[in-house]
Amino acid sequence: MQDREGHYKFEEAFIKYSDMVTRISILNLRNSADAKDCFQNVFIKLYQYQNTFESEEHLKAWLIRVTINECKNFQKLFYKRTMDIDDVIVCQHQEQLILLPSVLKLPHKYKNVLYLHYYEGYKTFEIAEMLNMNENTVKSHLKRGRELLKKEVGDYYE
Repeated sequence: MQDREGHYKFEEAFIKYSDMVTRISILNLRNSADAKDCFQNVFIKLYQYQNTFESEEHLKAWLIRVTINECKNFQKLFYKRTMDIDDVIVCQHQEQLILLPSVLKLPHKYKNVLYLHYYEGYKTFEIAEMLNMNENTVKSHLKRGRELLKKEVGDYYE
């Protein structure tokens, strides 16, 4: 996805990561209009970004970090969460479809960690780097988030 000088190809990055940016935006903002604005801002920043990325993973991590930060900016500006997005989100797996509304109800500190771990497949040390957290904090958030999910969905998965 990079040319000879190490610059990423914007179009390929857009195609490959647009779904991920959309999911993270909706997960954090719970409002499709704000999520669309956030999505647009993230890819404008990517287009304007002139530096090279060390690898494909570096590009993906950069997009995740910028998306989460952009969502936080939207939350500072807008105090509303009006749209129920249960019908908006489409997941590939049935379990994810069932659990996602419960994940969306969690506090942000658990929601982001659970999403990155279970939906994007990152390991705890990678999440710690992306979110500028201690790895043990990430593990604690995963544990507490799972406990909250278990209370929410009951014995469905046991």
